[in-house]
Amino acid sequence: MAKPGRLHLLLHAHLPFVREPSFDRFLEENWFFEAMAETYLPVIQMLNRLEEKGVPGTLNLSVSSALLSMLTDKLLLTRFSVHLHKQLELIEREKVRFQGNSELMEVVDFYYRRQLALINTWERDCGCEIVPALKRLEQIGKINLLTCVGTHPFLPAYQNDVEAIRLQLKITVRAFEDAFGKKPRGLWLPECGYFEGLDAILAEFGFKYFFLETHGVLLAKPAPKYGVFSPIKTPAGLYCMGREQSSSMEVWSRKTGYPGHPEYREFFRDIAHERESEYLGDYFLSAGTPIETGLKYYRITGSENKEIYRPWNALRLVEDHARLFVANREATVSNLLPNMDGNKVSILCPYDAELFGHWWFEGPLFIEKMFERAASSSVVEMASFEESMREPADTDVHNPIFSSWGEGGFGDVWMNDEVAFQYPMFFRMRKMMDDLKSRISNAGNAVGTARGSKATMVKRFLAQMARELVLFQASDWAFMIHNNSAADYARARLNGHYENLSALYKEAVKANPDTKLLKKLEQKNNLFPFIGECL
Repeated sequence: MAKPGRLHLLLHAHLPFVREPSFDRFLEENWFFEAMAETYLPVIQMLNRLEEKGVPGTLNLSVSSALLSMLTDKLLLTRFSVHLHKQLELIEREKVRFQGNSELMEVVDFYYRRQLALINTWERDCGCEIVPALKRLEQIGKINLLTCVGTHPFLPAYQNDVEAIRLQLKITVRAFEDAFGKKPRGLWLPECGYFEGLDAILAEFGFKYFFLETHGVLLAKPAPKYGVFSPIKTPAGLYCMGREQSSSMEVWSRKTGYPGHPEYREFFRDIAHERESEYLGDYFLSAGTPIETGLKYYRITGSENKEIYRPWNALRLVEDHARLFVANREATVSNLLPNMDGNKVSILCPYDAELFGHWWFEGPLFIEKMFERAASSSVVEMASFEESMREPADTDVHNPIFSSWGEGGFGDVWMNDEVAFQYPMFFRMRKMMDDLKSRISNAGNAVGTARGSKATMVKRFLAQMARELVLFQASDWAFMIHNNSAADYARARLNGHYENLSALYKEAVKANPDTKLLKKLEQKNNLFPFIGECL
């Protein structure tokens, strides 16, 4: 029986590109390892279980181009394999440590079994590669794969430089096509950042739909007849959907969201900060700074005096929360149907993927139970966006407004006094690149082997400068500075990419460039090997 409501669960997977081949262990690479072990692999495990049980439904997953580069980087994937086994070694030490403590041993045994399952999934099922696993899940209908713009720039900040946006979009399409063998149709705008006319630029690259924060759609002109409960058509012919707020609050809210329940695992009590350095070993230390191990023994509790985590209680609770979440969406659909003129109700539920598993440890199981509950519902189904885009209820044309899903709903997080320094730097970087491109163009008619080889070398300089430029544009740095979270690292990344590009430019314009820095940066910031073709 056809169901009147479509529930579109959208997970947005993105991490800033971090790769340090000159170090055996680099602190910020752990962001990638944590996301892999706590979110991406558990989500794959969860979807595989749903397939085995025959549970219907599709998860919509957006993977950023920067993250795709990391997911296909042999060095990082090899290091991740080491990471899983180092975690297992530490868990085995913990098993010895807590012999005789039945309460803590229950948690350690839980982690031990989970780690063995993760290693088995990674090494046997995935063959130490994650992209083929995602492709297979899409082929069987469990995932609808989407993408995100390049290195995750906040696009409204660059609306006066459309060519810079086009470069990011060229990268986006090529990276997705190289990874998954097809062109992307759906796009997650970084930070849901939209400005008037952006849809026309997206249309140039073949995109069919994207997503916005609630007010980006509700305040569109003219106002959409069905609010955020049906896709709206933009002037360029693309479709977009806005976030549904009540479903968002049930998961995101710090005060009332499910992840804050006292029974769930406490995120901020990792044993890296509770064990002596000698016990942790060199692997879980970086220049004397503890590196998160993923082993956390306490539940949120609701007070500063944390109590021991009880995995089975938490896993039972997550089933109740998944049932409640679906029931609330069923109520929304039932209440809206009389005003939908016979059309289906579409509900967009977008979240950062890393919320599920990394921040909210029980999150992947919550999704699994949500799918199971929806499978038995007569009202809602877990649907791919492709279904709603084929049958939009609202066929009028609407012009969305400038908006984002950041604090304040507009651009304050990425355009403020704290980060204002980066934009003049960006335009100086653009000027250096444009000058070098002009020099290459003017030398294009040169003949002779010597000049031809010099031109090839200069194009390598230009390509690496482009990598430094797009890495500089990542919205992550301004976000970290604004929230004072790894702010020093973010400033160092901005300054580092600027200095790298400047130094490359100074060498490239010399008669006999020194390629030492070029070769070093080609090894370190090696993403988008095709970027020279995009310039």
